[in-house]
Amino acid sequence: MSCPYPGPMQPSPQLAPYAHAIELQSPKLSIHYFEAGAHSTPTIILIHGLQDEADTWRHVFEPLTQKHRVIALDLPGFGRSDKARRRYSVPFYAQAVLRLMDALKVGYAAFIGNSLGAMIAEAIALTHPARVSRLVLVGGTLHIVERPAAAPSNLIQLLRLPANDRRYFEALRQSPQAAYDSLRPYYADLDGLPQADRDFLFQRVNERVWDEAQRLASLSVQMNLPIFLTFQGRHLVRRIPAGPVPTTVIWGAEDRILPIGNGVTRAALQRDARFVCIEGAGHLPHQEKPEDFLQAIARVARVA
Repeated sequence: MSCPYPGPMQPSPQLAPYAHAIELQSPKLSIHYFEAGAHSTPTIILIHGLQDEADTWRHVFEPLTQKHRVIALDLPGFGRSDKARRRYSVPFYAQAVLRLMDALKVGYAAFIGNSLGAMIAEAIALTHPARVSRLVLVGGTLHIVERPAAAPSNLIQLLRLPANDRRYFEALRQSPQAAYDSLRPYYADLDGLPQADRDFLFQRVNERVWDEAQRLASLSVQMNLPIFLTFQGRHLVRRIPAGPVPTTVIWGAEDRILPIGNGVTRAALQRDARFVCIEGAGHLPHQEKPEDFLQAIARVARVA
């Protein structure tokens, strides 16, 4: 069956006017990103999660630009950024974000990351604290105490992941509705989203399903993440209690991807870190409850 989505992903209507691309050097890496807001204002960098794109921030991007310069990137391997076949890992992504900051002449910024993006933002805050003014972790952290139910629990499961992943995606390619239904665990109430959102997500998830390069990038992340968390991540977690970057942890009350106990424990680990629970939201509270999300940031994180 030929791919029904041969062209690049189109930005969501809310973000299309702010689309940019930049070519980073040494090594070359093309990054797609959205940017808006005055350069004279504080900068916010938004980092999406696994198998997602910068469009995940479509409901909160413009409100944040009223007082900030806001940059939301597609991580390499996802969306419209480069998808070269390579090893994708948290350290690689952290370096890519820092390189983007250098190219855009951003000395330091507030970081807001979701899921994998939260891990990347946290890694940057722990290794390059001078580049991070504030840290907002949304449904993600390096300090995982309750594993996701679908995560590989042993070496055998990890070795079987590539074959299982391929079969899973091949099945979804046969059924656009099944691809859309695969989003349900990420939301408290997918059917309760506005029709425009549901239409956008139906198109977007099916684009992802047919994007073989993005599937391989996601698989690389999944294969490398347990290794990173076991070794480098463990050393980074030891730095959290003394971390100098003001931190807010935001979690959806009905997150079925990464249990909320991870957020509560992460906030308690760092002195003066704040925890905010958003009712009626799943793993993507910035999509499902954008008004509550923005209020949480304005009230607690002070980046809005």
